[in-house]
Amino acid sequence: MNIDKIRDLKITTLAENLVQAGGLGQWGLSFLLEFFDAKDNERKVVFDTSANREALFHNIKQLEIDLGEVDCLVLSHGHRDHTSANIEVVEAAGGIRVYGHPHTFLPKIVQYKNGKRRQIGVPEGEGIAEIEAAGGELVLSSSPAEVVPGLWTTGQVERVSFERVWDLPEGTRVMNVVEDEEVDDPVLDDLALWSHVEGVGPFVVTGCAHRGSVNTLLQVQRGGGFEEIYGMVGGTHLVGRSDEYIDQTLTELQRFGMKVVSPCHCTGFKATSMLWRAFPDEFILNFCCRKIEVGKEPEQRIV
Repeated sequence: MNIDKIRDLKITTLAENLVQAGGLGQWGLSFLLEFFDAKDNERKVVFDTSANREALFHNIKQLEIDLGEVDCLVLSHGHRDHTSANIEVVEAAGGIRVYGHPHTFLPKIVQYKNGKRRQIGVPEGEGIAEIEAAGGELVLSSSPAEVVPGLWTTGQVERVSFERVWDLPEGTRVMNVVEDEEVDDPVLDDLALWSHVEGVGPFVVTGCAHRGSVNTLLQVQRGGGFEEIYGMVGGTHLVGRSDEYIDQTLTELQRFGMKVVSPCHCTGFKATSMLWRAFPDEFILNFCCRKIEVGKEPEQRIV
């Protein structure tokens, strides 16, 4: 399969849990991807819009990023920690396409053992009607989508590995509301971005990887016909998982031959440290305002 290549991919972490001097951290995620597309046009793509828009825009201002140059917005899934500044990004960009899955904007609820309930979906005021009113054009598809030449979404990630979507405490449910009915949420809307970077190889950017980081990489392998994956940046949803589950994940991830592993957000401290030990030469610590130039050795991998 002939896959168009991009070049000079740079990924900037706009929002993340960890932070170093000058930035503001949060439990949320947002990336800016900058590159030259397959037709040699300079591109900027925002992936997710975090949970705290004030912290997000503080970091954007500090980084001197002009959102007016952004070509499109991609939403990895419809949880509020990834979708809380949709309108603000669309407006700042002057009206752009917004890519996601058809389930991205479904109401999402977590119900605890004690009966308490919490809304965890796209926040009020950041949904479909508001995006369209702000000049955004929604492109919602369960199939892979080429958002600009050479940059693809995975589409709905097929679950073929051992990975589980949730490890929930007894009595806790996470649900979608579909046609006024509450049903258990398999997070079908979870997707990632990937591209084939010229001179480097396939590179993947995840949101939370609710469908499994191994499943996500396998989907990219199938979609691009790749034998190995050069690198992965983003969430892995290993927070709260058992040591055995994390160890099994690490064993499977090592089969992809990655040269860059930069987990963040929902990975959790324990799993992050285990990933560091499993990938000592490939690991890059992620934090707000971190810039990763794909194919180039960072000045410092851990700080």
